[in-house]
Amino acid sequence: MSARARRTTAGAILVSAALTLSACAGGSAEEQGDEIVVTCATCQESPTDPFLQYNFEAATRFNEQFAGQYRIEMLNNANAGSSEDRLQYYQRLALADDLPDIFQLNSAEIAALSETGELHDFTGNLDADTAWAESFQPGSLDALTGDDGQVWAIPQQRDPIGTYWNTELWGSVGFDEFPTTWDAFEEGAAALAEQGELALALDGDWATMLTWTNLIGTQPGGVDFLTAEIAGGDWSSNEVVVAATERLRQWHVDGYVNSDAFSGDFSNAAAAYLSGDAATVPNGPWFVKTNLQTEAAAEGLYERTGYAVSPGWDDGQGIIVVSGAGWVSGATDDPSQEAVMAFMRFVTSPEEALTQAVETGANPAVVVPDADLESADLEPLSAGLVLAAAEAEFSYPHVRVFGPAGFGPAWKNLWPAYVNGEMDTGTFLSRLSADASAGS
Repeated sequence: MSARARRTTAGAILVSAALTLSACAGGSAEEQGDEIVVTCATCQESPTDPFLQYNFEAATRFNEQFAGQYRIEMLNNANAGSSEDRLQYYQRLALADDLPDIFQLNSAEIAALSETGELHDFTGNLDADTAWAESFQPGSLDALTGDDGQVWAIPQQRDPIGTYWNTELWGSVGFDEFPTTWDAFEEGAAALAEQGELALALDGDWATMLTWTNLIGTQPGGVDFLTAEIAGGDWSSNEVVVAATERLRQWHVDGYVNSDAFSGDFSNAAAAYLSGDAATVPNGPWFVKTNLQTEAAAEGLYERTGYAVSPGWDDGQGIIVVSGAGWVSGATDDPSQEAVMAFMRFVTSPEEALTQAVETGANPAVVVPDADLESADLEPLSAGLVLAAAEAEFSYPHVRVFGPAGFGPAWKNLWPAYVNGEMDTGTFLSRLSADASAGS
């Protein structure tokens, strides 16, 4: 934005990276030949979030490469990572005409924030640079595209999301490979329960939604629901959704799931798997670096872990594929947008995409030469899932991609009561669809 994009001389003193987001206002961008400064609200250093840490390091490399021409001012933002408050935070900034020049959101948040009219539409940039547009993996932009074809974000990654499974625990009940059908999964879950083991670690939020998504997506008609019908209407009359919902609830009733599975905090699901108490947990490829390869994991658990596509209702297995967070922009003036586009091209280069893959475990949203992929030190579980995902019969997005923006809070509020028998399936799904849409 013109109020925040600043041109300084190349020798100007760098503004502190600890600058707060509310302090991002600046002077004009009218002078020529000077450095263009734009703000990034998700480029801060982080010892716990590998994606934020990568963003910080990428912005640092960008600043070094384009010194004197462009500079990313890295803001310290409490809402940089995923949280329930993040969307409302940026909505308030949008109302004040004070969005940062660069930041990241998930697809549901992007859809909601785009309604403010304050986000930059990248369609013109992609149309003007066909080589760059064609560098993205097929489907990478789908979840980040508006109803009228606007491209509201540039994808950071394109990940298949699978299920981590403890090969030793499943092997103890006769499974050398992860179950390929839900019936087989339940047979194994029952056998594990007889041994005093939990089959599945859930949290009432992210991990539970992943499982619900898989139960829907692996049915005929499930992909249609997840890519279109989920956007509105009453879901209680959809037989696919009803079947998935009731099956997932029954696993709680049968004792296959951890007792603290309604916390809304993935760390509870992670803890159940990392301790060896639960035999399975769904999550993305980043789980390896953030959990499996940390001291929180039981000794040798990483070596005893497999990463699989979802079981199916019959023979067809499935996989959730997401674009993850997207780079969005509140920049409106030409100099700011010029700098933003320079950074977008930088972080979506094959070299940076591979660097991010190594540092976070995420898979590139852009096409990377096979030779470079083979020579890169990519995490083997994630790399193996990419190959397995290509063979899955069903491929579908997470419910948050095309679902109403209020889906997450609505689910967390209603799911515990439904599982505990306080409402029937029809009531739960009617209220879930209504509350999710009302919260958009």
